[in-house]
Amino acid sequence: MTKGINGQEAVAPVADEIGNIYSDGTYLRNNPTLHGEDGEYKFVYISRLLARCSFVGPSVRILDIGGGGGGIALLVCQQLAQQGLEVECHAFDLSPEMLRQQRANNPYTTLATSDFALIREQRYDLALLIDVIEHISDNGPVADDVDRIARHVIYNIPIERNLFDWLRNLYMKRRYYALQTESLGHVHFYSYGGAKRFVRTHHRPVDWISPDYPGHLLESSFPDYVLQRKNRLRGLELSISRLIYRHLKPLAPWLIQGSLFILADSKARPR
Repeated sequence: MTKGINGQEAVAPVADEIGNIYSDGTYLRNNPTLHGEDGEYKFVYISRLLARCSFVGPSVRILDIGGGGGGIALLVCQQLAQQGLEVECHAFDLSPEMLRQQRANNPYTTLATSDFALIREQRYDLALLIDVIEHISDNGPVADDVDRIARHVIYNIPIERNLFDWLRNLYMKRRYYALQTESLGHVHFYSYGGAKRFVRTHHRPVDWISPDYPGHLLESSFPDYVLQRKNRLRGLELSISRLIYRHLKPLAPWLIQGSLFILADSKARPR
């Protein structure tokens, strides 16, 4: 990728580098729910960060990058609309099917496109990059472009460099990360420190939250998570992870599977 999202070539070359799994439908076939089962869980933490954002004026413009079916963006729009703000959402995604779902699912969406040239001159009050940067090979320029066009940015970044995932990789004969790339399209794998460094490099961090991911998997009624709990080894891992999260929380991101929600302000735009 050579120009970032302010240029004509945008993110599309990234799709070519990882087999075009988004625009050709592969990602949707591998992940038919678009992780909608995690939407409300994620929004609990996003909502807390959203409360730290300051918006000027009666209207708010949101940019949702790689937002899947648009469920999380809808919840964000609804929360802001309930505060009396006039809300408009633009969606960017490489998958035509995901864009169709975002148009259908989120009535606040006025533009849903895979051509960033259509919105490269726009300015946004908030950009959402929820489980996105790990999919983009040349993600630094993308983050820099977002910093120029959005006043606030909320990330969720999977934390896949930790003790338990390291052990999982050994158990799977060093195939774990390769399988994450094949099935989920992850081309970057972050530690807790690495995720914070990435955001600090491109934005001005404001706040971050390590969520109770094992608790979510243990309590969710989603069929896949129920099956995971029935696996003796996976069930034991999740139970131990929940104990670590509760009693060794400062160490938890280095030890157990999870993610990091981060709110950041733009370096390029005035506060």
